[in-house]
Amino acid sequence: MPIVKRLREVIEPIFQATMNFHRDRCFDRATVIAYFGLLSFLPLAVFLVTIGAFALGTDAAEKGTELFFQNLLYRMPPQLMTQVRSLQSDVWSGVGYMVLVLWTASKVFSKVESGLDVVFGVDKRRPFALRKLFAIALVGLMSVVLVATVVLEGVMGTVDRFIDTTALAPLKTLTLYQTLDTFVSRTVIPWSLTVFTFFVVYWLVPAQSIPWRVAFVGGVVAGTLWNVLKVGFTYYISHLASYTRTYGALATLIVFLLWINLSASILLWGGELAAVAGGFRSRDSD
Repeated sequence: MPIVKRLREVIEPIFQATMNFHRDRCFDRATVIAYFGLLSFLPLAVFLVTIGAFALGTDAAEKGTELFFQNLLYRMPPQLMTQVRSLQSDVWSGVGYMVLVLWTASKVFSKVESGLDVVFGVDKRRPFALRKLFAIALVGLMSVVLVATVVLEGVMGTVDRFIDTTALAPLKTLTLYQTLDTFVSRTVIPWSLTVFTFFVVYWLVPAQSIPWRVAFVGGVVAGTLWNVLKVGFTYYISHLASYTRTYGALATLIVFLLWINLSASILLWGGELAAVAGGFRSRDSD
C-alpha cells in the first residue's frame, strides 16, 4: 500500500539514524561538546561583544549578544552581561589576551567538527592547523549572525513604528494582529534562525562536501526538535525539577551543562539523519 510504503520510507532513516547515533557513541561526544561549550561560553560572549562593538557600537553589541544567547539557551545565566562587560574592558589590553580569548572560544567548534566528521563518515580529517583556523572562522561567522540579529530586530521595530504612524495603527489593537505578531516574533523567527544555524553547521563543518539539500533536511529536523526541546526543558526546569534544592549554588552550572549536552545530542542525531538521507551512511551500515 502507498501509505505503508511512505511511512516505511520515513521511519527507516529515523531508525537507522538512531542506531548510528548509539553506534557512534554520540551521547558521549555530546558530553565532550558540553564540557568544552562550558569552557568556551564566556570567552565567546566576550569576543562577540568586542567585535560587534566595531560594527554596532558597544550598547547595541551587548544587546545583540544578549538576544543571541537568549535564542541559543533555555535561559540566560544570571549576571552574564555583567561578567562580559568586566572582561571585555580588558580584551584590548594585549594582543596575547585577545588571541587567548579567540582560541578558547573556538574550542567547542573543534569538538563539533570532530563529532560531525564521525557522523558523516569522513575518512580524512582536515590538518590540525586548518581545523583550528576553521573553528576560529566559525567564531567570526557567529559575529555576523549577531549583527544580523540586531539588524532584524531593528527592522521589526521600524515596521512596528511605521504602522503606528499610518492608517493601519488600529490593527494593533485587534486580537488577531497581536496573536500573529507574537507568533511571528516568538516562534517563526527563532525557529527560522535555529534551522539556518543547523543548516550552516551541517553544510560547512564536516570535512567533506555536503549537498545543501541534505544539510537543509538535517537543519529543518534538528532545528524543529531543538525548539520543541527548548520549550519542554524550560517548563521542566521551571515547574518540575528542584536542582537548586539539590545542588545549591551549583544548580545553574548543572542545568547549563545538561542543556548543552541535550542540544549537542540533537545536533549529532540530526547529522546522523542527514548522513543516512544523503547516502553518506548506509541504511544497513555496519
